[in-house]
Amino acid sequence: MRKNKKQPPRHLVRNFPKVNIIVAATMSAGKTSLINALLGTDLLWSANEAATATITRIQHTSQDDNSMRGICFTWEGKRYQMAEVVDKQLLHTWNGSPLVKHIELSGCVKAFSKSRFLPVIYDTPGANNSQDSSHAQLLKETLEACDDGIILYVLNATQPATRDDARLLGDIKQHLDARPGKQIIFVLNKVDELDEDKGETTEHAVQSAARYLEQNGFSAPVIIPAMMQCALVARKMLTRLRTTRSQTHHLRNELARFRLNKHVLNNAALIPPPLRETLRQELTHSAVSTVSNDEFCRSELRQFAAYSGVRTLELYLTHYL
Repeated sequence: MRKNKKQPPRHLVRNFPKVNIIVAATMSAGKTSLINALLGTDLLWSANEAATATITRIQHTSQDDNSMRGICFTWEGKRYQMAEVVDKQLLHTWNGSPLVKHIELSGCVKAFSKSRFLPVIYDTPGANNSQDSSHAQLLKETLEACDDGIILYVLNATQPATRDDARLLGDIKQHLDARPGKQIIFVLNKVDELDEDKGETTEHAVQSAARYLEQNGFSAPVIIPAMMQCALVARKMLTRLRTTRSQTHHLRNELARFRLNKHVLNNAALIPPPLRETLRQELTHSAVSTVSNDEFCRSELRQFAAYSGVRTLELYLTHYL
């Protein structure tokens, strides 16, 4: 009697469809920090200036380890270098090389380990870099290469309604009009940098962004207010990755505000009501922390992800695509 061949573990059998997620923004809006928050580590290089000069494509896989494999390609489409384990410094080197046009990464994106699709995330250069016109061309090529999927547009809450944003949004609106099957959602990042003493509340920032987007042709936009850098730091702490003193200090300040009102970002978000209720349940699942402001509680850090916007984004992408 023939023995059946040993079947691979169920969690490695993934026949789910691939979904393209193109992350776009003007320079320094925080799109790289957003992707790092999804990854749970600051793998992609992030800086205050234009930090992305290539297209980086991240293919989610079901591998169990936390490593990322990588290959980079020249402008002629030839393989330039490859590595079984890619780190931040190597990606910084590849990204800064004038010979490299795009980078391919593959590994497990923890945020999507239980999703019903396999995301392919594209980190694109800021299209408004006046010193390098190729950035706009790279974004255009990426948009045209992906006929379906979703555009994830990152807005900077501290610099709303800029001329560069309006120009880029116009190009994206034109692209979407020709491809009705493609969606767009907006992340209003850096709300933790708003000055509430001057009336710069999260709710006001979201409503202002909604009016601005509607003026630019995006009716009833989905807007997720977020603080992606803080979300990244919280997730690094949960996995015991090293954080800098300034990162820890910033997170401690935000946790103090989080303890006062866990629902402020969720209430301000322009998202489907079922998603808002799911997040409300996650935020009220456990009692208010009794630890001091100088301590970090793991359960509270997990709730902070729901508060910060990164969990909102993950749930939206998982359930509404």
